[in-house]
Amino acid sequence: MADDAAGTGVHPGDRTGHPLEGRKILVVGATGFLGRALVQRLAGYKAQVVAMSRHGTVQQRSDFVEDLQADASVSLAVEHTFRTFRPDMVFQLTTDGHGGPDLDFVMSSLRNDVMATVNMLYHAAAASHKVERFVMTASLEEPQSGPGMTPARPSEPTPASPYAAAKWATGAYGRMFRHLYGLDVRIVRPMMAYGPGQKTYKVIPNTILSLLRGEAAKLDSGSRLIDWVYVDDVVCGLVDAALAPALEETVDLGSGALVSIADCAQEIARQIGRPDLLEISDGVRGPEIERVADVAAARRLIGFGARVPLQAGLAQTIAWYRNLLQLGAP
Repeated sequence: MADDAAGTGVHPGDRTGHPLEGRKILVVGATGFLGRALVQRLAGYKAQVVAMSRHGTVQQRSDFVEDLQADASVSLAVEHTFRTFRPDMVFQLTTDGHGGPDLDFVMSSLRNDVMATVNMLYHAAAASHKVERFVMTASLEEPQSGPGMTPARPSEPTPASPYAAAKWATGAYGRMFRHLYGLDVRIVRPMMAYGPGQKTYKVIPNTILSLLRGEAAKLDSGSRLIDWVYVDDVVCGLVDAALAPALEETVDLGSGALVSIADCAQEIARQIGRPDLLEISDGVRGPEIERVADVAAARRLIGFGARVPLQAGLAQTIAWYRNLLQLGAP
Protein backbone atom coordinates (compact mmCIF):
# COMPACT_ATOMS: atom_id res chain seq x y z
CA MET A 1 0.00 0.00 0.00
CA ALA A 2 3.00 2.30 0.12
CA ASP A 3 2.61 2.65 -3.65
CA ASP A 4 -0.66 4.64 -3.47
CA ALA A 5 -0.79 7.49 -5.92
CA ALA A 6 0.48 10.63 -4.24
CA GLY A 7 -2.02 13.41 -3.71
CA THR A 8 -5.15 11.39 -4.44
CA GLY A 9 -5.64 9.67 -1.09
CA VAL A 10 -6.79 6.47 -2.80
CA HIS A 11 -5.08 4.19 -5.27
CA PRO A 12 -7.54 3.36 -8.11
CA GLY A 13 -6.96 -0.35 -7.65
CA ASP A 14 -7.82 -0.15 -3.96
CA ARG A 15 -11.43 0.98 -4.39
CA THR A 16 -12.81 -2.54 -4.21
CA GLY A 17 -11.75 -5.67 -2.45
CA HIS A 18 -9.45 -3.95 0.03
CA PRO A 19 -8.83 -5.76 3.35
CA LEU A 20 -10.41 -2.82 5.21
CA GLU A 21 -13.59 -2.79 3.14
CA GLY A 22 -16.59 -3.09 5.47
CA ARG A 23 -14.48 -2.91 8.63
CA LYS A 24 -15.72 -0.65 11.42
CA ILE A 25 -12.95 1.84 12.10
CA LEU A 26 -12.84 4.62 14.68
CA VAL A 27 -10.52 7.53 13.81
CA VAL A 28 -9.86 9.79 16.80
CA GLY A 29 -8.55 13.24 15.98
CA ALA A 30 -10.29 13.09 12.63
CA THR A 31 -10.19 16.85 11.95
CA GLY A 32 -6.42 17.02 12.39
CA PHE A 33 -3.91 17.08 9.56
CA LEU A 34 -3.29 13.33 9.51
CA GLY A 35 -6.82 12.46 10.62
CA ARG A 36 -8.54 14.11 7.67
CA ALA A 37 -6.21 12.41 5.20
CA LEU A 38 -6.70 9.03 6.87
CA VAL A 39 -10.48 9.34 6.89
CA GLN A 40 -10.41 10.11 3.16
CA ARG A 41 -8.25 7.06 2.51
CA LEU A 42 -10.42 4.72 4.59
CA ALA A 43 -13.58 5.98 2.89
CA GLY A 44 -11.95 5.14 -0.43
CA TYR A 45 -11.43 1.62 0.87
CA LYS A 46 -15.16 1.49 1.77
CA ALA A 47 -14.51 1.00 5.45
CA GLN A 48 -17.25 2.08 7.87
CA VAL A 49 -15.61 5.06 9.53
CA VAL A 50 -16.60 7.04 12.58
CA ALA A 51 -14.63 10.28 12.44
CA MET A 52 -14.33 11.47 16.03
CA SER A 53 -13.09 14.92 16.98
CA ARG A 54 -13.62 17.42 19.76
CA HIS A 55 -13.72 20.26 17.23
CA GLY A 56 -16.45 19.25 14.78
CA THR A 57 -16.78 17.48 11.45
CA VAL A 58 -14.23 16.46 8.85
CA GLN A 59 -16.57 17.63 6.08
CA GLN A 60 -16.11 14.31 4.33
CA ARG A 61 -19.00 13.77 1.93
CA SER A 62 -19.17 10.01 1.86
CA ASP A 63 -21.64 7.26 2.60
CA PHE A 64 -18.83 5.54 4.50
CA VAL A 65 -18.10 8.27 7.06
CA GLU A 66 -20.07 9.28 10.13
CA ASP A 67 -18.97 12.38 12.05
CA LEU A 68 -18.88 12.30 15.83
CA GLN A 69 -18.11 15.35 17.96
CA ALA A 70 -16.67 14.04 21.23
CA ASP A 71 -13.70 14.75 23.46
CA ALA A 72 -11.36 11.78 23.95
CA SER A 73 -10.15 13.23 27.25
CA VAL A 74 -13.65 12.69 28.71
CA SER A 75 -13.97 9.09 29.84
CA LEU A 76 -17.78 8.89 29.61
CA ALA A 77 -17.73 10.14 26.03
CA VAL A 78 -15.18 7.50 25.05
CA GLU A 79 -17.09 4.73 26.83
CA HIS A 80 -20.29 5.71 25.01
CA THR A 81 -18.47 5.68 21.67
CA PHE A 82 -17.14 2.15 22.15
CA ARG A 83 -20.48 0.89 23.42
CA THR A 84 -22.48 2.29 20.49
CA PHE A 85 -20.07 1.95 17.56
CA ARG A 86 -18.20 -1.23 18.59
CA PRO A 87 -15.17 -0.64 16.32
CA ASP A 88 -12.98 -3.38 14.90
CA MET A 89 -10.00 -1.03 14.72
CA VAL A 90 -8.99 2.28 16.28
CA PHE A 91 -6.61 4.93 14.98
CA GLN A 92 -5.71 7.23 17.87
CA LEU A 93 -4.38 10.44 16.29
CA THR A 94 -5.66 13.16 18.58
CA THR A 95 -2.97 15.37 20.06
CA ASP A 96 -2.44 18.80 21.53
CA GLY A 97 0.17 19.69 18.94
CA HIS A 98 1.84 22.66 20.67
CA GLY A 99 5.54 21.90 20.44
CA GLY A 100 6.97 24.83 22.39
CA PRO A 101 8.43 24.79 25.90
CA ASP A 102 5.84 27.19 27.37
CA LEU A 103 4.53 26.38 30.83
CA ASP A 104 1.01 27.04 29.56
CA PHE A 105 1.26 23.93 27.36
CA VAL A 106 1.75 21.52 30.27
CA MET A 107 -1.88 21.04 31.25
CA SER A 108 -3.25 21.04 27.71
CA SER A 109 -0.72 18.37 26.68
CA LEU A 110 -1.61 16.32 29.73
CA ARG A 111 -5.30 16.50 28.88
CA ASN A 112 -5.27 16.28 25.08
CA ASP A 113 -2.41 13.81 24.68
CA VAL A 114 -2.03 11.72 27.82
CA MET A 115 -5.59 11.59 29.17
CA ALA A 116 -7.11 11.27 25.72
CA THR A 117 -4.83 8.39 24.75
CA VAL A 118 -5.17 6.56 28.08
CA ASN A 119 -8.96 6.87 27.88
CA MET A 120 -8.92 5.35 24.40
CA LEU A 121 -6.60 2.54 25.46
CA TYR A 122 -8.57 1.77 28.60
CA HIS A 123 -11.98 1.58 26.94
CA ALA A 124 -10.59 -0.32 23.95
CA ALA A 125 -9.17 -2.92 26.36
CA ALA A 126 -12.33 -2.98 28.52
CA ALA A 127 -14.87 -3.07 25.68
CA SER A 128 -17.03 -6.17 25.54
CA HIS A 129 -16.63 -6.06 21.75
CA LYS A 130 -13.04 -7.01 20.97
CA VAL A 131 -10.96 -4.28 19.33
CA GLU A 132 -8.69 -6.13 16.93
CA ARG A 133 -6.06 -3.43 16.32
CA PHE A 134 -5.24 -0.14 18.06
CA VAL A 135 -2.89 2.11 16.07
CA MET A 136 -1.38 5.17 17.75
CA THR A 137 1.38 7.65 17.00
CA ALA A 138 4.64 8.43 18.73
CA SER A 139 6.61 11.60 17.97
CA LEU A 140 10.05 12.39 16.62
CA GLU A 141 10.31 14.94 19.45
CA GLU A 142 10.40 12.24 22.14
CA PRO A 143 13.67 11.65 23.96
CA GLN A 144 14.66 8.11 23.10
CA SER A 145 17.87 6.16 22.80
CA GLY A 146 18.67 4.46 19.54
CA PRO A 147 20.23 5.04 16.12
CA GLY A 148 19.66 8.12 14.04
CA MET A 149 19.58 10.77 16.76
CA THR A 150 21.89 13.75 17.35
CA PRO A 151 23.29 15.39 19.40
CA ALA A 152 24.55 13.06 22.12
CA ARG A 153 21.86 12.20 24.65
CA PRO A 154 22.19 12.67 28.41
CA SER A 155 22.30 9.58 30.60
CA GLU A 156 18.68 10.24 31.57
CA PRO A 157 16.88 11.51 28.44
CA THR A 158 14.77 14.56 29.23
CA PRO A 159 11.86 15.84 27.10
CA ALA A 160 12.42 19.30 25.62
CA SER A 161 8.74 20.31 25.75
CA PRO A 162 5.42 19.37 27.39
CA TYR A 163 4.37 17.86 24.05
CA ALA A 164 7.47 15.65 23.94
CA ALA A 165 6.88 14.52 27.52
CA ALA A 166 3.24 13.75 26.79
CA LYS A 167 4.02 11.68 23.69
CA TRP A 168 6.75 9.84 25.59
CA ALA A 169 4.22 8.95 28.29
CA THR A 170 1.51 7.82 25.86
CA GLY A 171 3.96 5.44 24.17
CA ALA A 172 4.73 3.89 27.55
CA TYR A 173 1.03 3.43 28.23
CA GLY A 174 0.51 1.88 24.81
CA ARG A 175 3.26 -0.67 25.41
CA MET A 176 1.89 -1.40 28.88
CA PHE A 177 -1.62 -2.06 27.56
CA ARG A 178 -0.16 -4.40 24.96
CA HIS A 179 1.93 -6.28 27.53
CA LEU A 180 -0.45 -6.42 30.51
CA TYR A 181 -3.91 -6.40 28.99
CA GLY A 182 -3.43 -8.05 25.61
CA LEU A 183 -4.61 -5.08 23.55
CA ASP A 184 -3.02 -5.27 20.11
CA VAL A 185 -1.39 -1.83 20.17
CA ARG A 186 0.67 -0.76 17.16
CA ILE A 187 2.80 2.39 17.44
CA VAL A 188 4.16 4.35 14.49
CA ARG A 189 6.40 7.41 14.66
CA PRO A 190 5.90 9.83 11.74
CA MET A 191 8.83 12.06 11.04
CA MET A 192 8.04 15.68 10.01
CA ALA A 193 4.83 15.30 8.04
CA TYR A 194 3.84 17.97 5.54
CA GLY A 195 1.38 18.44 2.70
CA PRO A 196 -1.95 20.02 1.77
CA GLY A 197 -4.20 21.08 4.63
CA GLN A 198 -1.57 21.47 7.34
CA LYS A 199 -1.97 24.20 9.97
CA THR A 200 -0.73 27.42 8.45
CA TYR A 201 1.65 28.30 11.30
CA LYS A 202 3.80 25.29 10.38
CA VAL A 203 6.96 26.17 8.51
CA ILE A 204 6.11 24.75 5.07
CA PRO A 205 2.58 26.18 4.63
CA ASN A 206 3.63 29.46 6.24
CA THR A 207 6.52 29.82 3.81
CA ILE A 208 4.40 28.83 0.81
CA LEU A 209 1.55 31.20 1.64
CA SER A 210 3.87 34.14 2.30
CA LEU A 211 5.67 33.71 -1.01
CA LEU A 212 2.46 33.16 -3.01
CA ARG A 213 1.10 36.42 -1.55
CA GLY A 214 4.27 38.25 -2.51
CA GLU A 215 5.27 38.73 1.11
CA ALA A 216 8.60 38.10 2.81
CA ALA A 217 8.92 34.60 4.25
CA LYS A 218 10.98 34.98 7.42
CA LEU A 219 12.67 32.11 9.24
CA ASP A 220 14.49 32.66 12.53
CA SER A 221 16.78 29.74 11.83
CA GLY A 222 17.12 27.15 9.10
CA SER A 223 19.83 24.90 10.46
CA ARG A 224 17.74 22.09 11.94
CA LEU A 225 17.92 18.86 9.93
CA ILE A 226 14.54 17.24 9.28
CA ASP A 227 13.31 13.95 7.86
CA TRP A 228 10.39 15.31 5.83
CA VAL A 229 7.60 12.89 4.87
CA TYR A 230 4.59 13.63 2.68
CA VAL A 231 1.15 13.19 4.26
CA ASP A 232 0.02 10.51 1.77
CA ASP A 233 3.04 8.41 2.71
CA VAL A 234 2.23 8.75 6.42
CA VAL A 235 -1.33 7.59 5.81
CA CYS A 236 -0.03 4.60 3.87
CA GLY A 237 2.20 3.77 6.85
CA LEU A 238 -0.71 3.99 9.29
CA VAL A 239 -2.71 1.54 7.18
CA ASP A 240 0.30 -0.73 6.68
CA ALA A 241 0.78 -0.85 10.46
CA ALA A 242 -2.87 -1.76 11.00
CA LEU A 243 -2.72 -4.59 8.47
CA ALA A 244 0.61 -6.11 9.47
CA PRO A 245 0.16 -9.64 10.88
CA ALA A 246 1.91 -8.61 14.10
CA LEU A 247 3.75 -5.53 15.28
CA GLU A 248 5.40 -4.97 18.65
CA GLU A 249 8.17 -2.52 17.70
CA THR A 250 7.59 1.17 17.14
CA VAL A 251 7.94 1.89 13.44
CA ASP A 252 9.36 5.09 11.98
CA LEU A 253 7.51 6.60 9.02
CA GLY A 254 9.93 8.77 7.12
CA SER A 255 12.11 9.15 4.06
CA GLY A 256 15.39 8.16 5.67
CA ALA A 257 17.06 11.41 4.56
CA LEU A 258 17.76 14.64 6.45
CA VAL A 259 17.20 18.02 4.78
CA SER A 260 17.64 21.30 6.60
CA ILE A 261 14.77 23.73 7.08
CA ALA A 262 16.77 26.28 5.08
CA ASP A 263 17.22 23.93 2.12
CA CYS A 264 13.53 23.02 2.20
CA ALA A 265 12.50 26.69 2.26
CA GLN A 266 14.91 27.48 -0.60
CA GLU A 267 13.35 24.71 -2.69
CA ILE A 268 9.90 26.19 -2.04
CA ALA A 269 11.15 29.63 -3.05
CA ARG A 270 12.76 28.20 -6.20
CA GLN A 271 9.56 26.45 -7.27
CA ILE A 272 7.42 29.53 -6.65
CA GLY A 273 10.01 31.76 -8.32
CA ARG A 274 10.46 34.17 -5.42
CA PRO A 275 13.85 33.43 -3.80
CA ASP A 276 14.18 37.21 -3.29
CA LEU A 277 11.45 37.10 -0.64
CA LEU A 278 13.07 34.41 1.50
CA GLU A 279 14.75 35.71 4.66
CA ILE A 280 16.60 33.19 6.86
CA SER A 281 18.25 34.54 9.99
CA ASP A 282 21.12 33.00 11.92
CA GLY A 283 19.08 32.77 15.10
CA VAL A 284 20.13 30.30 17.78
CA ARG A 285 17.40 27.88 18.84
CA GLY A 286 17.27 25.66 21.88
CA PRO A 287 18.27 21.98 21.75
CA GLU A 288 16.25 20.13 19.11
CA ILE A 289 16.17 16.47 18.22
CA GLU A 290 17.40 15.55 14.78
CA ARG A 291 16.10 12.08 14.02
CA VAL A 292 16.15 10.15 10.79
CA ALA A 293 13.73 7.31 10.17
CA ASP A 294 14.93 3.72 10.32
CA VAL A 295 13.61 2.88 6.86
CA ALA A 296 15.07 -0.62 6.81
CA ALA A 297 13.10 -1.56 9.91
CA ALA A 298 9.91 -0.03 8.50
CA ARG A 299 10.28 -2.08 5.32
CA ARG A 300 11.00 -5.24 7.27
CA LEU A 301 8.23 -4.86 9.86
CA ILE A 302 5.29 -3.50 7.83
CA GLY A 303 6.49 -3.29 4.23
CA PHE A 304 6.47 0.51 4.32
CA GLY A 305 8.59 2.79 2.20
CA ALA A 306 7.98 6.48 1.51
CA ARG A 307 7.38 7.08 -2.19
CA VAL A 308 7.00 10.86 -2.57
CA PRO A 309 10.33 12.73 -2.90
CA LEU A 310 10.53 16.09 -1.16
CA GLN A 311 10.69 18.07 -4.41
CA ALA A 312 7.52 16.41 -5.73
CA GLY A 313 5.71 16.66 -2.40
CA LEU A 314 6.48 20.37 -2.16
CA ALA A 315 5.23 20.89 -5.73
CA GLN A 316 1.90 19.23 -4.87
CA THR A 317 1.62 21.23 -1.66
CA ILE A 318 2.36 24.52 -3.43
CA ALA A 319 -0.26 23.73 -6.07
CA TRP A 320 -2.85 23.01 -3.37
CA TYR A 321 -2.24 26.30 -1.55
CA ARG A 322 -2.13 28.25 -4.82
CA ASN A 323 -5.55 26.87 -5.69
CA LEU A 324 -6.78 27.73 -2.19
CA LEU A 325 -5.75 31.36 -2.64
CA GLN A 326 -7.33 31.51 -6.09
CA LEU A 327 -10.60 30.38 -4.50
CA GLY A 328 -10.41 33.35 -2.17
CA ALA A 329 -9.32 31.64 1.04
CA PRO A 330 -7.67 34.00 3.55
